[in-house]
Amino acid sequence: MAFIVDIRVEDNAVAAPATAQVIAQRLGSGLRERFEAHIHKRECQPGQQDYNTKMASRALAAFTMYQLGSVDEKQAGESVCDSSDDGGIDGIVVNHSEKIVVVGQSKFNQAGNGTWTKADFICFKDACEKLQNERYELFDQILQDKSSDISTAINSFDYKFIFAMTHTGKKGASEEVLRDMQEWQTQLNVASFTPEGSPKEEWGFQVHLVSSEDLVHWLQTGSRGKIDLQGVEIERYGYLNEPYKAFYGTLSGDQVGNWWKQYGTRLFTKNIRNMLGKTDVNEEIKKSVSENPEMFWFYNNGITILVNEAIPHRRNAASGAERGFFDFKDISIINGAQTVSSIGTIMDSLGEKIYQVKVPTRFIEVREDADNTISNSITKANNFQNRVLGRDFASQQSDQHRLARELVLEGYQYQLLRTDEDYSQTNSKVIDLDEALNALACLSKNSTIVATLKSNRGRFFENFEGTLYKTLFNPRLSGTKLINAVSHFRIIERAINETLSATDKSTHSRRHLIITHGNRYYASVLLNTVPNLNTSNDQLTPNVEILVAALAHLIDSTENYIETHYPNAYPARFFANPAKIQELYAIN
Repeated sequence: MAFIVDIRVEDNAVAAPATAQVIAQRLGSGLRERFEAHIHKRECQPGQQDYNTKMASRALAAFTMYQLGSVDEKQAGESVCDSSDDGGIDGIVVNHSEKIVVVGQSKFNQAGNGTWTKADFICFKDACEKLQNERYELFDQILQDKSSDISTAINSFDYKFIFAMTHTGKKGASEEVLRDMQEWQTQLNVASFTPEGSPKEEWGFQVHLVSSEDLVHWLQTGSRGKIDLQGVEIERYGYLNEPYKAFYGTLSGDQVGNWWKQYGTRLFTKNIRNMLGKTDVNEEIKKSVSENPEMFWFYNNGITILVNEAIPHRRNAASGAERGFFDFKDISIINGAQTVSSIGTIMDSLGEKIYQVKVPTRFIEVREDADNTISNSITKANNFQNRVLGRDFASQQSDQHRLARELVLEGYQYQLLRTDEDYSQTNSKVIDLDEALNALACLSKNSTIVATLKSNRGRFFENFEGTLYKTLFNPRLSGTKLINAVSHFRIIERAINETLSATDKSTHSRRHLIITHGNRYYASVLLNTVPNLNTSNDQLTPNVEILVAALAHLIDSTENYIETHYPNAYPARFFANPAKIQELYAIN
């Protein structure tokens, strides 16, 4: 990727190659043919004198969305919003699976010798800042239609934003423009509290300058061409013929690892989640492979692969189902990307252990699926099945069952298993485990715990002997204390929501964000103002009037502090930062 920080001033000083014009024109025509079926034709109709030029520019934006946003060609093309009313943004795509947002501006230069000017950059930067402030009315209708998706990403702390400027000219920009771009990227990441020393690939905000050189490189190395697998050995295989042909069985770890080494992420072209990088799941997979290779089959869900054609070898019949060899054409791993990448990453360090790893695998043949209807339905079903979460295992913990018994004595029901019902709205005498977690975490007034509640609440249930869980759920926690914490938390939460509803988002967008993302912090402070909340053996009646008045004052003081000391901070990330929450505790 073309990170701004990797570009040198000298790059722009190099003269454009003699073939620059030819390269630019071929890029324009090739990408136009590839994406134009998916790109809107407003202000750009076939037959117009400038049709090819306009469509080439839009195709550049689509290709950028495709490459950086990890979406398919159709979604990339439909993400283009270039028009006279685009507000300075030519394309935007939100990938919720990968938690990536790509915002693009593109310029097609037929001569191939252009570059980005200061005016171009200022215009794009200004547009991106308006987008971050959720001023959707200033942009094209296509972008406005994505406002809900964009807002979800903006108001989350864990989405990656890529601001990409694409053109068919030379690499780099002038010293002044490049310096301004790099400064902008620094400002964005400082405001989002990106940890110092983080790898650039993990930065929450990235600025990319994409040239013809980068585009050609993407076409060469980022091709999502077909992958055929030959001589795949499946142990103890079985098969289905209806409604689709499928073969299933066990693969050796070395085969899976070699696929990764040879093809990398190209294996996952139809996987809507792809691989997720260094996650807890990936680390557990690697640990299982390294420490208990013989148990891998029992621990792992396996992988599912779509193929255009499955061809069993003729000699399979002679050996029965114990072992068979197959050729698979045009494959895509739609589930199990983390398994494949994890095995491939560490296989060289395993030595002979890699042959002990056995991976459950399915190959599903899907032919004559031109519009990908069948492929998409299978892919979606495989990636969106209900998952067993850590909180589901919490229902088996003895302290949770003790609390359930104590709540019954107080006239309450403790809902340990997941449901779709919000009991705080429908039945005040039912307390859900997630609601209990919210109230107890806020009551702790521990900056790390409150920040974790905002950023990754699943961590509380990863280790039932760990500090996060035991700080909240332990033998000292009584049923009465839990009831009191939840009943007061509900009042505070309701007051926050009412305040939020009364705040005009269009005129007070910053305040709206601070209220939205500061909800757990507000609850934490207010719960700790309630007398005897931690110690009472009796049920307490919340003083609604006092809590509501205190909340109003707290919101005002918090907003004033943030606007004075961190005017450019992103509230979603601010309230997920333990150090910043501790700062607020000190003033409130």
